[in-house]
Amino acid sequence: MSREVLLKVPHGLHLSPISQLVRCASAFGSSITLEFDGRTADAKSVYDLMQLAAPYGANLKVEAQGVDAEAALSSIAQLFDGGFIVVTD
Repeated sequence: MSREVLLKVPHGLHLSPISQLVRCASAFGSSITLEFDGRTADAKSVYDLMQLAAPYGANLKVEAQGVDAEAALSSIAQLFDGGFIVVTD
């Protein structure tokens, strides 16, 4: 299953949102990939995600395969929808 997401982070997909994305994706057993501009990256790999070089406003395709794919897509979409803003107590 797959889903399109919009990158709302002002400086694009850089180390801070990537670390959040990897942490989120790693919580799931499913295989999760992101695709941008003809390139595909493992969502559990910082190195792969850095290679995407996705800028602000980019549309990315997130694909997940596995038993918890739906939950994985939902969680990752929430990160993108929220602009990777972390709320702390």
